Amino acid sequence: MSYKRSSLMQERMEQNRQTILQSARELIAQGGFKDAQIQAIAERAGVSSGLVYRYFDNKSQVLIEILAEAIQHEIQILNAIAASELSAKQKLHKAVTTFVKRALNSPQLSYSLMFEPVDPLIEHERFRSKQLIKQSINQILAEGKINGEFGFEDLNTAALCVVGAMTFVVIEPLNPSKNVMFDQTYKDYFVKQIADFCVSGVCIAEEE
Repeated sequence: MSYKRSSLMQERMEQNRQTILQSARELIAQGGFKDAQIQAIAERAGVSSGLVYRYFDNKSQVLIEILAEAIQHEIQILNAIAASELSAKQKLHKAVTTFVKRALNSPQLSYSLMFEPVDPLIEHERFRSKQLIKQSINQILAEGKINGEFGFEDLNTAALCVVGAMTFVVIEPLNPSKNVMFDQTYKDYFVKQIADFCVSGVCIAEEE
């Protein structure tokens, strides 16, 4: 009986924790990190601020976990593309396209997670996140280098350039202060331009 009670308690605690994280994620998606204050998170989750502090030491810890979960999901998607039967060139194009499209589909959340000014702890998590993205891109680039599709000299530099392009290039369209509105046609064009640029940057130039 005590085991069952303990199991139910653990389940309830995890539900509370996930509710708090989901509430914080929704607040960030609406107004950025500045709107995800502990009191606001608690109110949206339907719990007390004290309960939030039972699970997280401070706001930064909540935001770091949200960033870690978000990037882990993106990495799973990128790794699935890397493990697919496509050519390395197709994999790279699809990886960049998928990442940028997903960012543009949740503009405020993506901008906050990648670019909104934050404290050093969250900035460190951002750096770690980009390293994980780079590992996935490394896998695709290494395959293309081995099979002769890509002609770059240094794998690490090439991967850094691709990750830089697929992340920082979306600052302008994602920045809420710019109030830039893209229709779907332009959004598709924009995404394709980025993916084409990344692929052309590492491909072996065709002889005329």
